Amino acid sequence: MLSVLIPIFNHNVNPLVTELDRQLAQAGISYEMILADDCSTDLDIREKNAGLSQLDKVQYIQNQKNTGRAKIRNLLAKKAQYPYLLFIDCDAMVGNQDYIKKYMDAIEKMRQQQTFVINGGIAYRNEKPDKQYFLRWYYGKRREEESAGQRNKRPYHHFTPFNVIISKAVFEEIQFDENLTTYGHEDTLFGYQLQQKRIPYLHIDNPLYHEGLDSNEEYLKKIRLSIDNLIYISGNQNINHSFLKENRLLSTYQQCKKTGIATLLARLYKQRAEKMQQHLSQKPCMLLIDLYKLSYLASKKL
Repeated sequence: MLSVLIPIFNHNVNPLVTELDRQLAQAGISYEMILADDCSTDLDIREKNAGLSQLDKVQYIQNQKNTGRAKIRNLLAKKAQYPYLLFIDCDAMVGNQDYIKKYMDAIEKMRQQQTFVINGGIAYRNEKPDKQYFLRWYYGKRREEESAGQRNKRPYHHFTPFNVIISKAVFEEIQFDENLTTYGHEDTLFGYQLQQKRIPYLHIDNPLYHEGLDSNEEYLKKIRLSIDNLIYISGNQNINHSFLKENRLLSTYQQCKKTGIATLLARLYKQRAEKMQQHLSQKPCMLLIDLYKLSYLASKKL
């Protein structure tokens, strides 16, 4: 019935897989777990994760070269044998005893649909992390940790493969774009394609904790990489105006471009990027994060 698919890179998934296996067995359903390591550089973690293949329902795949977030997920979907795919990121952790049961109940409600997506959401621990990881935690708490009611107002806008069930039939119509080999916005594009095809989409309150916080420096780098991907996506000939309008960063940039502010933003990034990064690492605020993203985008588009 359910294929649990976990792409891995440099993260020990033993606690996650052990808890999932316990809940899946308790649910009394047919299931499998497929773990795909995308050429982790930490050999000790590789060895620990590979040991999970000793579990009856677990298959472990070891890539010999890194293929990227999109391609590894497509591979997992192709390997899956069951009609419902539960994608979980490797740095997630189960936060409640009814995690699998809640998803099974939601599948039952959606079963009449031939294809569908059910998103459980994302949560962050209430305890503040060390300063070097604070920026990623701060952003997640304020921008990503939302209730199902909030997310259902704009369901496709909130697509993420961090914690989501996708009927396998969806992958007969849509796959993650494998041209996106670096970090970021492969999920934005996938969500847009779901919207274009009007795939039924339900958000529920069944979050996983995001445990793998990037350092401040690494997260700022990922922001820039994700914007590079967004520029690539927006230039694709198959993307129409609705994508630009739906994406808040791109639509804001278009408004800035019309008023001439984009030129000032580009200059701001080129002259003050280092200062903004220092301030975000020391005392982040959402306004400055958004300004950093917008000014970086302007510097690349102009």
